[in-house]
Amino acid sequence: MADNNNKEPKQYLGKLDTKQAASAMQAARLNSIDLLDSAEILFKQERFAHSVLFSILAIEESGKIIILQSILLESDGRKKLWQSYRLHRAKTEYLNLGIMGRIRATFPNIPIDEAQKIAANGPTPKDLETSKQRAIYSDCIDLSGEFICHLPRNVDWKQEAWERLCEARAIVLAPRDRTPEELDVWVKHVTASNNSKKTLAEILPDIHKELMKKGFVEEGWWEIGRASCRERV
Repeated sequence: MADNNNKEPKQYLGKLDTKQAASAMQAARLNSIDLLDSAEILFKQERFAHSVLFSILAIEESGKIIILQSILLESDGRKKLWQSYRLHRAKTEYLNLGIMGRIRATFPNIPIDEAQKIAANGPTPKDLETSKQRAIYSDCIDLSGEFICHLPRNVDWKQEAWERLCEARAIVLAPRDRTPEELDVWVKHVTASNNSKKTLAEILPDIHKELMKKGFVEEGWWEIGRASCRERV
């Protein structure tokens, strides 16, 4: 029998079945909670720069969930999706959309337009990547032709650490685990829609109806046809 202990693991780039997707989505969710816990511990210890780092890492890890579901449903090129799964900025693209969803879930009386305006004030993927690098590494910076030696501890990170921590809590604590059986419903409808040329938006009501019937979601978790949801789908 061949000894596989010395083989280097390779990044997986293939298809996902519903069991694999459910497992990977759960791993991303649980790990994002662990990262959030670390961010909170560091904030309490007034290690604000490192708290910023772990809050952003928690947001990135949580962002894997929707990408994994897209890989399962093959809604885009699989190679591109796996690249996004491992690319930092791609995993934070939905941060402000997620914040808007949490605003609407917690305060349903706030109009969608107002929730969008509030969420739009959040950081961009580029902002988060820059903050992450500045929070953890020293650097030599050219600021308007002047040499600046950046040392993270010399920056007041408290306010940013609090903002990133609040955002991470809103994003990381929202998702739930999906069973293979629930994901089977998605696969069935998306596969059928590919044959009928229907868009995902057009089949969402049918997906919601079956998920409700089988007890995977409850009334009020989704707002069909609207930009906000009580859970990220």
